[in-house]
Amino acid sequence: MTQAQQPTALPPPRLVRFLSELAVADIAVSHKNFTERLGRLVDLSGSIALARVHGTLATTTATSGQETGAAVSGESMIEAFLARRAAIIESISKSFAPGKRASWSVFPGAMAATPAGDAASYERYKVFYLHQQREIASRLDELRAAIRAALAARSSRLARLAVLDATLDETLSAATQRVFSEVPGLLGRRFQYLYRCHQQKISGQQGEDLPQSWVQPGGWLDQFAREMQGSLLAELEARLQPLVGLLEALDEEVNGS
Repeated sequence: MTQAQQPTALPPPRLVRFLSELAVADIAVSHKNFTERLGRLVDLSGSIALARVHGTLATTTATSGQETGAAVSGESMIEAFLARRAAIIESISKSFAPGKRASWSVFPGAMAATPAGDAASYERYKVFYLHQQREIASRLDELRAAIRAALAARSSRLARLAVLDATLDETLSAATQRVFSEVPGLLGRRFQYLYRCHQQKISGQQGEDLPQSWVQPGGWLDQFAREMQGSLLAELEARLQPLVGLLEALDEEVNGS
């Protein structure tokens, strides 16, 4: 008897894969555990809200774009999506650029005047990461709302999808925020690990351990900066997925594919 072929496992999301490769958790951050944790965070009140919106989808109508002149082309929304994505990536990149004036939107790093105790304290890097998370979420929320409006103006079917997406977003926002809020803690463990490795490496060596050397190429803090930047880019990719789904629905409606 021929055995049934096992289904091919889907690759884990980039954020889960990135954190797993860094080994920042005591237990492997698997795709299964990550998604199951997200599922458990959806409470009963959220399920009721989703059930109600399903009941109203059949009667939801669209504001006709042809009648109001409000319809937005799929191409223009894709362009807006790509432009916003590129702008966020550029902003993340610039926030890690060396020589930037110190601020809460710039990776703290270490300079000659930076006390070693401050440079080796994760709290300042956590504040920076939380700020970046808020900025990304805010800029994508604006874009997501614009895409929903474009869907609602296109057809009744897409208007129902826009309503569903808005309800999903509201229902899952607290849950997804709790999941994303775990990332700074995981990075904190990575920070402490790299610092301990650095201390072990220089143990017994002559000379002062200057913080500005930590951010030089090959330094432990330079490595952490690159890893934190990679985490932000991976998180951006995860946050973009719902928007990609909406754009695919809009493109299908416009092009009839």
